[in-house]
Formats: sequence, C-alpha cells, structure tokens
Amino acid sequence: MSGLDALPTTELPQEVSCLLLPLADGQLLVPVDTLSEIIALQSPVSAFDAPEWYMGELHWRELRLPLLAFEVMRGKPMPALRSHCRIAVLNSGNPDGDLPFFALVLQGTPRLVRVTPEELAGREGECAMGELMHVALSGEVAVIPDLGTLEEACLRYRKGR
Repeated sequence: MSGLDALPTTELPQEVSCLLLPLADGQLLVPVDTLSEIIALQSPVSAFDAPEWYMGELHWRELRLPLLAFEVMRGKPMPALRSHCRIAVLNSGNPDGDLPFFALVLQGTPRLVRVTPEELAGREGECAMGELMHVALSGEVAVIPDLGTLEEACLRYRKGR
C-alpha cells in the first residue's frame, strides 16, 4: 500500500458559491466567504509615502484597513472613482495575523455565481502582483486574487513607514 492509498478520501465540492468583483479592467473571482462586507465609497485617510496602489486607510468596525486599488497593482492607471463605486472588505485568509482584513475599490456591485469544475478553466497569461490565476468561467474572464500576497504587500508597507 502506498502512502497516498492510506490518506482518507474526501470528495471535492461539486459547486462553490463565488462572487465576481467588478474592477475597471476586469473582475476578480473570490469564494463568498472571502467577502466580509460591501460598503459605500468613502475617502480613506491618506497614507504617507505609500505605493500608488495603497490608497490610504479606512476605519471599519474599530479596525484600520488598507484600501487598495487592484488595477494599480497590476500596472494599470488609477481608476476613476464614481458614484457607482463600492468598497469590498475582504478576509485576508489569515484571521490570527496582523492584517485579518483589507479593502478593495470596486467599480460596481459584486455578482453571485456558482462555480463548477466543468465551468472553470485556467487561462494563459503571466500573473501580475496580487494575481494567483487567470480563469474563464462559462466564457467570462476573471482573475483569482492572491490574498496572501496582498496581505504581505500591505504589511511590508506598514512596517516600513
């Protein structure tokens, strides 16, 4: 018997509830439990000597959250902030870490989608900062963000100031 045969077998879920988060230059695909809250657009407190993608900090539920422009992390220009913009508060995936949440500017309201293995396909393309994978979901293109990298980038900036 090999070591793999001794591992317990678990079934992969047949469907995962996810959200498509609209950006100025595309959309992000995240599991529903990654999103903590959608809030109205608000001006962040300015951050001193911050990278362009670090827009500042928000006060949310007695926490200071970094507000990020994902498009700028990918090398695109800062998107225009209009009345339809929202802010997504996301779990970093590290609840016991120094930064359990951060926020992203969205260009609209997220959309709920059900993802099945048959509908999801990887796409070719080099990943930019903060991107984990490029995917197609039933013909729609999206990016799965690398939450760990986003958390690390925010923490590096905060520790360096």
